[in-house]
Amino acid sequence: MTKKFFIILILISSSCEAGWNYDAPEKWGEIDEKFKFCKIGYNQSPVDIRSEFGVSDLKFDYKISDVEKEKKNYALYFNFYGKSFLYRGKKKYFLRWLSFHHPSEHLVSGKAHSLEMQIVHKSDDEQWLIAAIFLEIGKENSRFKDLINLLTSKVKEGKIDLSKIVNSDDKVFFYDGSFTTPPCAEGVKWYVMKTAIEISKEQMNQIIKSSIFVKSNARPPQEFHPEKY
Repeated sequence: MTKKFFIILILISSSCEAGWNYDAPEKWGEIDEKFKFCKIGYNQSPVDIRSEFGVSDLKFDYKISDVEKEKKNYALYFNFYGKSFLYRGKKKYFLRWLSFHHPSEHLVSGKAHSLEMQIVHKSDDEQWLIAAIFLEIGKENSRFKDLINLLTSKVKEGKIDLSKIVNSDDKVFFYDGSFTTPPCAEGVKWYVMKTAIEISKEQMNQIIKSSIFVKSNARPPQEFHPEKY
């Protein structure tokens, strides 16, 4: 491979990775017509939560799942393969991937948490649901051991059991929103959990260093329209 060809390949790979960045998220809607909802969307995410958290109507059925790591959109994603799912009413949403955002994308009364773990689900009829969990520095959390070990290792595949991490009885804030990265597609059902999970400072640093490849990958809060709820 010639040096010139190698440089061109790097430029193509860099431009194709995302086509957008976190330096100017307010400009996302102007980059590409496909990103228009980032600018004109009505129910955009994340939001600043200033309402009460309520009882969750989700029923989790998480099992040990095969996962594969993938770098995209300036973060490391865990793609899940298996039979883990949750119910919202009678509709089943299958676990598809999770990623971390630093600081948290959702705010609570104007304040951000150190990390936000977003667990993405998809139903058979192409509907999306995301459960968001805040993380803060505290005591070492053994329930995150397997996840962090896989995150920091050089292997691409492994197994994770999210039932050890998610508190299915926690109160939640529900709203209809969007994905927080371009193209910012709407119709996403968000469940933001109230109680932040404690992890140690070392665990926090390991997650940030191994899964977030920019200084911050948090989209600023968007205008919220709570009159629907």
